Amino acid sequence: MSGQTTTEIERGLEGVVIGKSAITFIDGNQGILRYRGIDIKELGAKSTYEEVVYLLWNGNLPTRKELADFKKNLAKHRPLPKEVKALMRSVPKASNPMDVARTAGSLIATYPPKKSETFEESNRRKARELTATLPTIVAGFQRIRKGKPLVNPHPELGHAANFLFGMFGKKPDEVSRRAMDTVSILYADHEMNASTFAAVVTTSTLADLGGAVTAAIAALAGPLHGGSNQRVMEMLEKIGSVDRVHQYVEDELSAGHKIMGFGHRIYHTFDPRAVILKGVAEELTSRSGQRKWLDIALRLEEDVWEKKNLRPNVEFYAAVVLNELGVPKDLMPAVFACNRVAGWIAHIYEQYADNRIIRPMTEYVGPSERPYVPIEQRS
Repeated sequence: MSGQTTTEIERGLEGVVIGKSAITFIDGNQGILRYRGIDIKELGAKSTYEEVVYLLWNGNLPTRKELADFKKNLAKHRPLPKEVKALMRSVPKASNPMDVARTAGSLIATYPPKKSETFEESNRRKARELTATLPTIVAGFQRIRKGKPLVNPHPELGHAANFLFGMFGKKPDEVSRRAMDTVSILYADHEMNASTFAAVVTTSTLADLGGAVTAAIAALAGPLHGGSNQRVMEMLEKIGSVDRVHQYVEDELSAGHKIMGFGHRIYHTFDPRAVILKGVAEELTSRSGQRKWLDIALRLEEDVWEKKNLRPNVEFYAAVVLNELGVPKDLMPAVFACNRVAGWIAHIYEQYADNRIIRPMTEYVGPSERPYVPIEQRS
């Protein structure tokens, strides 16, 4: 079209920097991931989810007293209000767990500000409520759809252990607790991914924190984002045995299909989270002796690297770990939400602190001008 210039468009906003952040550092060429400057390998090996949440929200690891107070506050919010329990029982048992998490989480966020509570104070309260209750919601819905009664969160257990307790009604052993804590830490944040961007865009309108988290859960539900772990487990089940891996890879690549759980837009080497979870999967399966899915995954990693030079991402071994912990595959994306909520909230706080409404532009490629045609003259 005359008089118009072509704009360079970065599809999917790839490589576009939209702001500054002090939360998460990623070096995709070196395979480095740090929360507030601390390497994810150290946090995964030495920390707990509660410590990491405090770090993401406040900028520093907590002292003993700060951590004790923070854990106590989260524990106070962990039980579900009766209205939320009623909602969870009312939805169809065949509902997608992510839809249930989004809907029940949104209900949690509708409770109005308390008297004398400022907008900021209300958001801080909602942050603690949503972080504490999302695992209770997801674990509780698993029990409801299996016809089992809900169990109240255990006051002596932390975030990761209470999720497993909420699903199975018994305290997890230390190996399982540690594995779930590691998964939770690795899922906690990953810079400006799709769901975090959805949260930040919503926040930029000065919507409340609950609305921003709801938007993030909706974005996470897509199979190209938080749904990847479920699709990895479905793929492993479809392959079924180690001796079928080679043919599966050949068939999928010949058909032009992607192999789920491989490659990442940011990492051009090992995803450090996948490396950690591979070790966790080895520990869990060596204890149980049930190595079928891990052995298929290991062979698949070898084949895909040989044929495509692609390394696994976090979802690949997360699927194996969560399956070993007894998490049904269609519940896996919701487990992602239960833990990524910490990162969403950290970015929401950062956006509130230096806000400008996010309003990008598009390049118009339609007709430059057209006459209006009355309806009786249209064919």
